[in-house]
Amino acid sequence: MPKKTRKMKQRAAMRRSVAASQPEENEIEEGGASNREAVAPARVLFSSARPATPLTFDYTHIYGDLKRIALFAGFFFAVLIVLSFVIK
Repeated sequence: MPKKTRKMKQRAAMRRSVAASQPEENEIEEGGASNREAVAPARVLFSSARPATPLTFDYTHIYGDLKRIALFAGFFFAVLIVLSFVIK
């Protein structure tokens, strides 16, 4: 299971603080409206200090593996074709 990130922890703390600050629905103000309607929780959005950079991937090590796999596959197909002529 993946570990929690800082952003996930901040969101959970935000939900806990908002849930703790909201009054019970049974509590009613003098005017007849519930406290939930009178007090709206402020939304705080956290932004990272670093700007988002596009991801670049380096697959140079994979190309060598793919070439080796292709050579083995070609070799074994050639062996199978030669064996099919020899066996008949």
